[in-house]
Amino acid sequence: MEIKRHIEKYKIILAAFMAAGITGCDVLHDDFSQCDLFLEFRYDYNMANEDWFAKQVEEVKVYVFDAKGSYIQTFTENGSPLKSPGYRMQIPYRLKGSTAVVWAGKTDSFYSLPIMTAGDPIDKLILKYEPENNISNNHLDALWHSGPLQMFSSENISNTETVSLIRNTNDITIGITQGNTLVDISKYDIQLIATNSSYNYKNNFGDKNKTITYCPCLEAEYDRASFQTRIHTLRLVEDGDMTFSITEKVSGKAIDIGGKTTINLIDYLLMSKPEMMSEQEYLDRRYEWDINIRIGDKEENGYIALSITINNWTYWFQPTDM
Repeated sequence: MEIKRHIEKYKIILAAFMAAGITGCDVLHDDFSQCDLFLEFRYDYNMANEDWFAKQVEEVKVYVFDAKGSYIQTFTENGSPLKSPGYRMQIPYRLKGSTAVVWAGKTDSFYSLPIMTAGDPIDKLILKYEPENNISNNHLDALWHSGPLQMFSSENISNTETVSLIRNTNDITIGITQGNTLVDISKYDIQLIATNSSYNYKNNFGDKNKTITYCPCLEAEYDRASFQTRIHTLRLVEDGDMTFSITEKVSGKAIDIGGKTTINLIDYLLMSKPEMMSEQEYLDRRYEWDINIRIGDKEENGYIALSITINNWTYWFQPTDM
C-alpha cells in the first residue's frame, strides 16, 4: 500500500509539472541524451491550404540562437529524408527555449548566406541575391523562410514543434494577346524592377537592399506553343514597388498600360485578392502568377493595352471595340 501511495503521489507531481510546461526531462535526468526534441515542417501557407513541404522543399537550414540573439549552431537536412512521411528534425534537449530561424530550399546556387560563428548576432543572418550587374534572368530555386521562433517554450509540453514556412519566390508567366491571337512575346522586352535583393532574419528587407531588374528567363523557359515567357522573382511586399514595362524591340515603343509606360505591378496583383485575405498574406500565399496583356488589334492602337488579366481576373483600360 505504501508503494502504491508513492506511485500516486509521483503521478500527481508529474502531472503538475506537465501542466506548468515542465517535462520529465527537466526534473528527472542529469543526462539529457534521451530527451531529444523534434521540429516538423509544414508548407501549407498557399492558396490551396495544403501541406506541400515534402513535395516541394529540397533542403532545410535551421539557425539556432540563444535568448540574447547570439548564434549557437546550424542544423541542415536535404534530399530523400525530407520526402519521408512524418519527417522530423532532431534537436538536442539542451537547446530548448532557443530561437530558430529557418531558410529552406536550395540556397547555394543563386543566394548567399553568411558563415556564422559562435556568438555572432542574429542580425548578421541576411540572405542575399546579387546577380551580375543586378540583372536577373534566372530560373530561381524556390525559397522559404520561417522565424524567429522560440523552440519549445514553457507553454509547449509536446516534444515536437511545428515550423510553418512562407515561400519567398514567385513564378510569373506573361503573355500578350492582340485581338484573339497570342503575340510572339520574344519580340518584346519585358522588365520587372524591384528593390528586393536581401532579407533579414525576420524576412524583412535587409539594410543594404539593391534594385534588381528581372527579365524573362533564358530561351529554355520560352514556351513557343503558347508564346508565353516566365520571370522568377524574390518575395513581393505590399508596400513595395515592382515597376513593370513592355517595349517592342524593333520600334522601341513601350506599350501604354492605363495611360503609363510603366506601372507598379503589385498594385494590380492585389486587385485580384480575395476579400477576406490581407494584402501581404495574399502576396505570400500565391506564388504562381499568370498575366496576360491584351493590346489593340488595329495598327494605330497596337501599343495601347486594353486590359490586364491576372489569374483569370481582368481589369479593362480601354473599350473593347478599338
